[in-house]
Amino acid sequence: MHEPLRPIQKPTLDASLFSMRRVFYRYPDDIQALSCIDLDIAGGDRIALVGQNGSGKTTLIKQLCGLLLPTAGEVLYKGEQLKGEHLDRNRLEIGLLFQDPDDQLFSHTLLDDTAFGPRHQGLSRQDAEQTARKSLQRVNLLDMAYKAPHNLSFGQKKRAALAGLLAMQPNVLLLDEPTSNLDPHQEEVFLNLLRDFSGTLICISHNLIFLYELCDRAVVLDRGRIQHDYTLRELVSQRQSLREHGLDFSFRLVHTASSCDLAQSKPLDELHRTPTLPDVSEGKSLVFLRDYHYRYPDGTLALHGINLSIQDGERISIVGENGAGKTTLLSCLLGLRQGLGEFHFAGRLMTRRWRKTLWRRVGMVFQDCADQLFCPSVREEITFGLHQLGYSRDESRKRLTQVLAMVCLEGFEERVPLHLSGGERKRLALACVLAMEPKLLILDEPTAGLDPQGEELLLDILCNLDVTLLLVSHDMFFVNKLTRRTLVMHRGRILEDMPTHAFLQDERLGNLNELSYTYRRRSRSAILTMQHEHEHSHLHQHLHTHQHRHGEVEHDHFHEHVHEHTHRFAHIHPEDEKNHDHMPRRYHDHDHPGYEVEDHDHDYPGHENETDDHH
Repeated sequence: MHEPLRPIQKPTLDASLFSMRRVFYRYPDDIQALSCIDLDIAGGDRIALVGQNGSGKTTLIKQLCGLLLPTAGEVLYKGEQLKGEHLDRNRLEIGLLFQDPDDQLFSHTLLDDTAFGPRHQGLSRQDAEQTARKSLQRVNLLDMAYKAPHNLSFGQKKRAALAGLLAMQPNVLLLDEPTSNLDPHQEEVFLNLLRDFSGTLICISHNLIFLYELCDRAVVLDRGRIQHDYTLRELVSQRQSLREHGLDFSFRLVHTASSCDLAQSKPLDELHRTPTLPDVSEGKSLVFLRDYHYRYPDGTLALHGINLSIQDGERISIVGENGAGKTTLLSCLLGLRQGLGEFHFAGRLMTRRWRKTLWRRVGMVFQDCADQLFCPSVREEITFGLHQLGYSRDESRKRLTQVLAMVCLEGFEERVPLHLSGGERKRLALACVLAMEPKLLILDEPTAGLDPQGEELLLDILCNLDVTLLLVSHDMFFVNKLTRRTLVMHRGRILEDMPTHAFLQDERLGNLNELSYTYRRRSRSAILTMQHEHEHSHLHQHLHTHQHRHGEVEHDHFHEHVHEHTHRFAHIHPEDEKNHDHMPRRYHDHDHPGYEVEDHDHDYPGHENETDDHH
């Protein structure tokens, strides 16, 4: 059962900017996405819309901007139904940031994309361009104004999409996973930009630490229905409520030893390892790159002088700011792009001919796993690669059963992949790769878009894999848990190659590569404090004095009895104090009004037949 929480003060109908009245929505494939939604949103509200993958969050915000119209019920904006002419008049003051920025970037240059909205608001070409430049400056992309959006990194595309919305100066911002795949510095840039936004803000995110800094109110969706509507502070402090809705991110807040922590402690100066030219003569490397470069068709130098050696069985992470060249490096390792320099895999030089065979030995789970799911059923999705490798039908069936069990998707054989939740799709993509038994498994931002429950399950699966692992992530929790070695990339170069635990201790590297976690640490500390306000119910033994009269004699005596009630104890857990308990104190003072009228007896020797008068 949830602990009772105080509901947030909700706006009246007259004060509401948005009002949803018994809204239902069913998709054409008969999936019921929203059921009986009643929600009032006041001007200036800052709302976190949270829930598990598939709970209906994105469907709800699409109702608020008119992209979807209710199957039943009504959505009001400024007191009128949001449809027809009223929708047309107000559409340009409601901005929606899609989860995938490619859904809203379509022009030849960033400047054109950012100026598109202001032009449709009636600004002249010159004024729209000036507004667009200011907006690009706010998201630190002005120097890329004439670049094509499709040549940007995912994080840069995210910032470009936000610039296009901010240029229109909307009254309402609807954000769908705004921090997904952003490096920590850019996440904080987003946070500061959104803090300065004076309008109404509704944000979908599984990043509750980010939401804690940004929003005041939390609306929890579960299977298309609103389950809770209260303050965000109350939401993050209630672990039991978070866990029941698959939102418990507390496993991220508690530091436990990872495999990396077991390495022998050495001074940081001894742990830094600047990349040097590897020796191919050793013949032991699974992956070997020497003086490797890659330049995009538009002239952008994405990789410069890469020297890298990966041994069989290693677990390595690659970190760096958005645009550092991480995804480009992965594309080269997959054989999707060919650069200049030496590239050996399992001792063989990767010529153009051999590069085309890398798909048999290198498997990758993409940032957006929908990019690699295309079959009508889970069974066909997993067996597709096996058929290309020449597996027989019986071998494919056996392998299918094995990998579904590995990723906790037993019984999903006939499900439609694109109808699965985000977490299920991510695990299916992983199963497709694992079925082919790759020598090297590459994960590109595996936690992007996952709810906390999905993250925890994925982490457990990945920890138990026996495979050479290359992880690209801004998620330092996963980096710490899954890898022993970390490569630090910056502007197309590998700056450092060092043990993961040394990287995590090195504040200098974090600042150099714009990977600071200042606000995350601050929020994590505040949330931990709230979560450790424990409420205990236990028996209390009370000693009271009562005045008694026996005939003409009046005296006091002690009376002892036991009852049960709750106390709330607030405390914190210092990092160096791992073991503690919450045992109630045997003796403590507290008010106990009404004790004098409680039922009790006064059996004591010598007074069995006396009658007492109580005062």
